[in-house]
Amino acid sequence: MAQTYTFTLEGDVELQAVLRAAQLEAPKAVAIAIYEEANVIFAKSQVLVPVDTGALRGSGGVSAIQGSGQGMYVDIFYGGPAASYALYVHEIIGNYHKPPTQAKYLEQPFMQSLAEIQNNISRRIIHILKSRSA
Repeated sequence: MAQTYTFTLEGDVELQAVLRAAQLEAPKAVAIAIYEEANVIFAKSQVLVPVDTGALRGSGGVSAIQGSGQGMYVDIFYGGPAASYALYVHEIIGNYHKPPTQAKYLEQPFMQSLAEIQNNISRRIIHILKSRSA
C-alpha cells in the first residue's frame, strides 16, 4: 500500500530548493537501500552455505553498487577463484549438507525475499531521505 506524505512549501523558491535536493539525494538513497537489502539476503545465505573448509563461505559477498539512475544493481556472489566449486555445491541437490546448510544456499534466501524486496527498498529510501532532511 502506498504511503502519502503531506508538506507545505512557501513559494516557488522553496519548492525549487526541495526538488533540487531530492534530485541530488534520491539516487544516493536508492543505492544505499539496494546495497542494504542485498546484504540482508547475503546474511541469510551465510547461514545456509555449506562449510567444509570455510573457503566457500568466505568467498561470498555483495559488490559495490554498479550502474546509475534506473540501472543500479549489486551482485551477491560466492566463488571467486573457486567459482566452479561454488556452482557445483549450489546446484547439486543430492549432495549431503549438514543442516542448516544446503544446496541453493543463495537462491533460496533471494526467492524468499522476492515478494518484499520492492517494499523493503522503498521503506529504506524513505527512511534515508527523511534522516537526511532532518
